[in-house]
Amino acid sequence: MSTPPVELHSATHLLRLLRERKLGSLELLELQLARLARLNPALNAVVATDIEGARLSARASDNAPLDRRGPLHGLPITIKDAYEVTGMPATCGFPHLAKHMPQHDADAVARLRAAGAVFFGKTNVPLAAADHQSYNAVYGTTNNPWDVKRTPGGSSGGAAAAVAAGLSPLELGSDIGGSIRCPAHFCGVYGHKSSYGLVPMRGHIPPPPGALSLASLGVGGPIARSARDLELALDILAAPATADLNAFTLRIPPSRHERLADFRVALWADQKAYSVDRRCLEAMHSYAEDLRKAGVRVDEQARPEIDVDASDDLYVALLFSTVSAGMPEDVLVQTEQVARELNAGPRSYPSRIAQAVRLTHHAFLSLQERQLHLRQVWARFFTRYDVILCPIMPTVAFPHDHSGEGPGHIAQYSRTTTVDGKPTPYLNGLQWPGLVTVAHLPATAMPTGRRIDGMPMGLQVVGPYLEDRTPLRFAQLAEQALGGFVPPPLQEPV
Repeated sequence: MSTPPVELHSATHLLRLLRERKLGSLELLELQLARLARLNPALNAVVATDIEGARLSARASDNAPLDRRGPLHGLPITIKDAYEVTGMPATCGFPHLAKHMPQHDADAVARLRAAGAVFFGKTNVPLAAADHQSYNAVYGTTNNPWDVKRTPGGSSGGAAAAVAAGLSPLELGSDIGGSIRCPAHFCGVYGHKSSYGLVPMRGHIPPPPGALSLASLGVGGPIARSARDLELALDILAAPATADLNAFTLRIPPSRHERLADFRVALWADQKAYSVDRRCLEAMHSYAEDLRKAGVRVDEQARPEIDVDASDDLYVALLFSTVSAGMPEDVLVQTEQVARELNAGPRSYPSRIAQAVRLTHHAFLSLQERQLHLRQVWARFFTRYDVILCPIMPTVAFPHDHSGEGPGHIAQYSRTTTVDGKPTPYLNGLQWPGLVTVAHLPATAMPTGRRIDGMPMGLQVVGPYLEDRTPLRFAQLAEQALGGFVPPPLQEPV
């Protein structure tokens, strides 16, 4: 097999080359920019750049003394356009923010910069980071590097596409409805949805620029071509909020195990809970067999003792009551009106979302109490198992579908996803991510090496709350034993 170009190596390997002076930061940046020029026109993954600023930073990195070099020293990377980064616009797909040039880095971005990262670009997102596709009126549509006719996922779609295509070795994503895990799955890379509260989120959009309040479910986390890179980045990102640094420190516990065969693994791969194509389930069962051959005990019957419909209802209510805080009144009114017109039943998305966007504070507190009880059930489950493997989405990456009238979620009501040859509600894509998000659990998205319709198939390794190193370590060991990232078959222009 031919050796992959330097730009497709893991961040960990590139950092070793930089430390050993076998590669310069400016040299690597120029390689990334040349690849960007060749491949990005077909992908539209990187949508804004600060090339001269990046070159200045890279030169400074190359000339910095050894005692002033951080763990990401000299590594050129991109950042999801939901985060504020000085020197580049931060829009999150909103036309009214097209010229928003932040004066300060988001807290998570600042941690990466302090660790030595060199920022050269921003990657595309859907409007308001609120879709499993990445397109908006500011920057257009991002395409999947495995098949440009398909979506790379969302909302960190540009991020995952850039990492998969070798445009960036590492990315900072965010996740409230699968926004790290879905694109990682669709693009065949790794991503980590951190435990809630582990990564500081000030400077993420939404909420709007300048807001200090934080989403009750949203988290930050890395996207990379290797599970080892994920932990490298998380060690930098994980910290108390900046305002709390004077009093608080943070320590992520070590992984429960260091040998793959020692992990107590559950597999949740059936259609009894939420929508998922049978071919995806077959791929997961096949991957479980490979794990067994590697000495792993996999229990396919183990489940947390939860009501899956009640968990989904709770998630939808918490999610849309949270995101509705930034919605203008006319969108809230339209949400209620559409639900009345469709009259699709109490558990339909229009009905549940209409109810969620008008929740009283009293009702929201009641939801939070239910959430705490749900988290206790999951905690009991993780006394018997270390990780549980679950689907991420109902299918692999699907063709672009921008149909539907109305803003955001309302346009998505009329869309469907084909599961086992039958149309299912588009918003069912929230089910598997929401199962994990509502319980504040960490989850590592990883490729399985399987393909469906030529597209990569991934799964999420879900672990106990605040024990992020456990799913990360499992993904690392599985990568070593069974293989990991495979570059997409990109057709480079002649």
